[in-house]
Formats: sequence, C-alpha cells, structure tokens
Amino acid sequence: MLTFDKLKIVVKSADYISNINTCKFKTIIRNEQIAEYKYLQNTPYIYLEKDLLEDELVIEFTGKILGARYPELINTTNIRTCLENINALGICTLDVDGILNGGEVVKADVTKDIEHVDMPPLTQELLSCVKNNERYNATCEIGNFIVEKKVKTSNRKMRLTIYDKEKEMNLADNQRWLQSLGDAEAEQINDYFRKKIRFELNLTSIKAIVDNLRIKDNSISSVVHAEANPIMAFLDKVLVDNAEARVAKSVRDIERLAFMEKFKYDMKAIERAILPIKSPKTNLSQAMKPYRLLYNAIHANTPDGIKERLKNALLEIFLIGFIVSI
Repeated sequence: MLTFDKLKIVVKSADYISNINTCKFKTIIRNEQIAEYKYLQNTPYIYLEKDLLEDELVIEFTGKILGARYPELINTTNIRTCLENINALGICTLDVDGILNGGEVVKADVTKDIEHVDMPPLTQELLSCVKNNERYNATCEIGNFIVEKKVKTSNRKMRLTIYDKEKEMNLADNQRWLQSLGDAEAEQINDYFRKKIRFELNLTSIKAIVDNLRIKDNSISSVVHAEANPIMAFLDKVLVDNAEARVAKSVRDIERLAFMEKFKYDMKAIERAILPIKSPKTNLSQAMKPYRLLYNAIHANTPDGIKERLKNALLEIFLIGFIVSI
C-alpha cells in the first residue's frame, strides 16, 4: 500500500466547497468582483483555494491532518478522514464524496518510514554509491541525503530525500503541534518515530505521478490504490550496490559491471552476448574470465550492499502495508 505525506488535489468545479468562513479565508477581488477565496495554515499544513473565475477547487494538505493517526500517513484507508478533518475545523464545508469521486492529484509526496539507527554514516555511504552523477545530482544537506534527476523539463523532475524523522519531529514547530494533540498522543507519535528515517519522493507533475505510480490516470482513486513501489524503483536507478563499487578497480571494470547489470548478472546470458563480439583470436573462456572474476568478487562482499539493504527494508514495509489494506 502506498503512503503519502502530502497531496495536492484539483477539482474541476468550485461548487465542492461551501459555507466559507470569510473571516478565515482571504478574499481576492479582481475587476470589482470576488475572484478567489484562499486559506493557508502551516501546522498542520492546509491550503484551500476556491477559484470562481476558473471554476476550480484546490486542496493541499499533509499527513498531520490525521492528528494522532499521523504515523499512518495518507493512504487509501484514511483519505476520506483527511477531508473530514478539514471540515471539522469549521472554516468551510467540503463535499467529501464529490471530491473523492471527481478530484485529480497534481502533486504527491510518496513517503515511507523505516527503522535505521544512524543517519550521517548512511548519507555518506549513499553519496559514494550514486550510479551516474551526470544524470543525478546527489547532495548532503544538514545530514540529509537528497538526490534529484537532472532534467530540463519540469514534468520529468524527481527528487528523493532521505532524512532522520526522529530528529525532524523534535523541531520546535513539530513539538508544538504534538503538544496540541495531548500528552498521550504526543508520546505515542514520538515513540513511533524513534530511530526512524524517512524516504520522501516528490512527484510534482501529472506525468511524473502517472509514470512512476504506473497508473492509467491521476484520479484520487487511481493514485491511492496504486500498487507500484516508486521509491524502490528510483533507488534502483540511482544507486549502484556498494559491493560493485568496492570491486571496481578501473574504468574497464565499471564498463563491464554496467554490461553485466544489463543482463541481470546472468552469466549464461552474458556469455551468449560476448560470443559474437569477442575477438576471433580470443577463446570464450578467456573472454569471460574478467566477468567471472567480477561476479565472484561481488558475491564475496558481505553483508548486502546499501542498495539491497534499503530495498529489502522498503519491500518489507510495502508488503506489510499491502496486507493491511486487503
């Protein structure tokens, strides 16, 4: 089951919001008539916009709208609760059924939390395992690992951030929000995020959402019911397993490793590919020797590399979520 920390939803009708509290909303006047109503709060983050000229409703919120259920993150089982909790604020009335049926997701932060003790060493290990620095820009900011796909068109941009969630929850704004929930709820949430790191994949266009979630459209239903694992897929593209990084001793080794990865390290398939392109003066066994040495060196490196460890942890969380959603 996919989980999200933030969703931005657009509904092609302004009629799905009513009873607007004009003392809480900002009223935008254009050409002497009301054009928009806007509402913004920071914690929990909520943005609402009723555009009368475009006949459109925009709703953006984070998982904190779930209150004490925040560790669940936004998912198929609680997306309705998120909208109902906005209604409970008393600032407006959202047509929950209409929004769920007609809304489209235009931005999404796919999010997973896993247990990990020490973030700084993890960040350094990840930085050393980026597969292609010309294609991906990897940085360390305040101990967090951030990697972005280098593209010119905005609809293909992707950004993955891995950070210490326990540390982030200890920031002043988050602690104030926790205390507003009550002591018992605050303690429960703090306990949940202890020794947790967060993976947050920002999908900022409809194309990025549809492509990476492998869905037919960007309707709310399609997005929250998606069965893809986009964080794991992105890590697979970005990272070379550090077992490979350790065995590569030359540029030629790196080229051979890339060739082996193409065939998923299937030595028989690699042999079939090498046979027609090797020099006629070189026998097949000799041509395969450097590939076999690399293969053996990779598998001699234990424990599993960082890519495999993270992928296994994400897969475990993903499967647990999938079972819960059934």
